[in-house]
Amino acid sequence: MRAVVLSDDRIIEFLNENFINIWVSNVELERTPNKRAYIAKRRQHGFKPFDRTHPLMQAIMKGWKAHSPSDSLVISSKLEVMGRQPVNELLSPGSLTQRYLMFLKRSLAGKLPGLGEDTPASQSTDWEAVLESGHVTTDALKIVLTAEDPEQEVLSTFRAPGQGYQDYTVVEIDATAFENGGWLTIDLWVGDAEAAGSFDLYQGDSILPTEGMPNGALTSAWDVPPEQGSVIEYYFDQGQVFKLGATGSWFSEKGSINGFLAKISVEPGTESGQEPEKVSSTHSYQSPEDLMNAFVKAFKNLDSEALHSMITGNAKESLEIDDVPEGMRAQISQMLSQMEVLSSEYVGDEFHFRLRVPMADREEATVKMRKIDGVWLVYDVN
Repeated sequence: MRAVVLSDDRIIEFLNENFINIWVSNVELERTPNKRAYIAKRRQHGFKPFDRTHPLMQAIMKGWKAHSPSDSLVISSKLEVMGRQPVNELLSPGSLTQRYLMFLKRSLAGKLPGLGEDTPASQSTDWEAVLESGHVTTDALKIVLTAEDPEQEVLSTFRAPGQGYQDYTVVEIDATAFENGGWLTIDLWVGDAEAAGSFDLYQGDSILPTEGMPNGALTSAWDVPPEQGSVIEYYFDQGQVFKLGATGSWFSEKGSINGFLAKISVEPGTESGQEPEKVSSTHSYQSPEDLMNAFVKAFKNLDSEALHSMITGNAKESLEIDDVPEGMRAQISQMLSQMEVLSSEYVGDEFHFRLRVPMADREEATVKMRKIDGVWLVYDVN
């Protein structure tokens, strides 16, 4: 966070004007079994950790997202969680500063960003009323969102295509009316049949894949279990058309069917649609954070051509994704989708970040980058 959105003076100013800013170590709150074991050993030597029964600590623990290494939480003066931004989800493509600022503003406005997936739709959704609603589309899966009608719902079905394939039910989302962009939110709920659902958001002119990894997706929500929900959120800086693809999870029985409800809305941008200025560079990646995000995405997708354009020196010898058998690429890429950035920092004139890499001999990898002839490149992975 410090090396990304918190390096922007506008974010710091907004935080100082509207919040009491604190940070709490996940270690001292014993967030995982390993951390609990570590604190237990420290207690034996007289260490006094945080009181987990304190109301503020209870609010923080309530706001945690499973498997997220770090969360930004907005908590009200009444100790109610008003918004959550997992750090790994912030690192998806787009303007990081603008997206984080929108997260803060939406939290203050009571929009509960990042928390929709914690609210079971089955407790608040009258399915018969949904079907009868004039805003529900069940046949022509196309919606048009405008300032006068910024929220609509789609109720439809998806089919599980089997491991390695996509069988999308496609919803076209026309948000061209929002000339200055905004925040697209898709609250998803999967029905009570056996199949789990996977959802991918694409640019409107994309040709959606029928097999392999959905490499061209802007953002995704995969393997959403029956009778559970998830949320897709995406910031866009000018009006455009999107495609939402709904398909059965690869781990569901081939041919099995389930229903889904998508509540789709746009909150207009409160500022101009222009992205904030970034650190300049002669490379197409304008900052080390941009290169980090592109590196992680290419690694997840086993995109050797993209990776080789970002690396030099010893790093080329460390990465051997060219040798992955073609028949295993989809399965390995699916596993690598769980890769996440654990931390990042500037070290002198270099930029380093740590990755959790599923399937690797070691659970973590350190990636180092520096400017070479004025261009940010990864020079070491270990």
